[in-house]
Amino acid sequence: MSRLSLNTLFFSLSFCLIIGVSVNAQITYPKASFELVMKQTSGTNGSGITYDATKDLYYAVIAGNKVFPMEVFDGKGNNVFQTEAGNDMRGIWWNKKTKSIEGNCYNDGGIVSMRLDENGYPSLGNKSIFEGGHQPADNSVGVFDGKKYIYYYADGAVFVYSRKTGSLAKTMSMGLAPTPSKRDLNGTSMIYTGKKKMEIGLLDAVNKKIYLFNKKDGQQTAVITLPDSATTNSSFRFGYANGYAFIYGTSKRSWVGYRIFE
Repeated sequence: MSRLSLNTLFFSLSFCLIIGVSVNAQITYPKASFELVMKQTSGTNGSGITYDATKDLYYAVIAGNKVFPMEVFDGKGNNVFQTEAGNDMRGIWWNKKTKSIEGNCYNDGGIVSMRLDENGYPSLGNKSIFEGGHQPADNSVGVFDGKKYIYYYADGAVFVYSRKTGSLAKTMSMGLAPTPSKRDLNGTSMIYTGKKKMEIGLLDAVNKKIYLFNKKDGQQTAVITLPDSATTNSSFRFGYANGYAFIYGTSKRSWVGYRIFE
């Protein structure tokens, strides 16, 4: 085979591969197929949501005050328990090693553990893990990778903190050019999916898209286009749990889940 033919074949295969990856990396208009409705009425900024697979329970919290809602839902979305947050919470996550709900608080409020009773309900009070500031900005909403690190988004970068020590491990610039524009992104919240090469997710609140990035190099790997009906916001009200990207809406006080991964 001639050099020209080999080059042509290589180009054709490369083009097909690029097209295939591009198509596979698009998720368009996922349906709003799951909903968690908060029962308590205080606060407007749903900030943290997480899931414990061992008990098939979802947990959701409202930011702004230590007496704002912390609520629990079963796997079918039924609201089964309500209490106060106990701290001015921002992000929450399930830690399978400690078998508890953990989360970060406003400003320098630290990292806390929300201790659970035998039913998996946070009824035993909160315990401090790290005091002081362990996040890049006052309202940063933390997410946990399930192993070693807590992630935060702020001002175009992702900040990675050690769960073991509470200290900053690294800062990662994200591949935002030309899209998404930093000014269109939700400025406080991000998601961690655990999906290989699509671990990190940022919400474009203006164009109603979720951009996914590789945690190793911060490069964009996928785009999710949400339905026009999604009530995206420039801060808070965005989370991920159990394969769903969640958007919090204030009119119904509900977390609406869009299935993006099985």
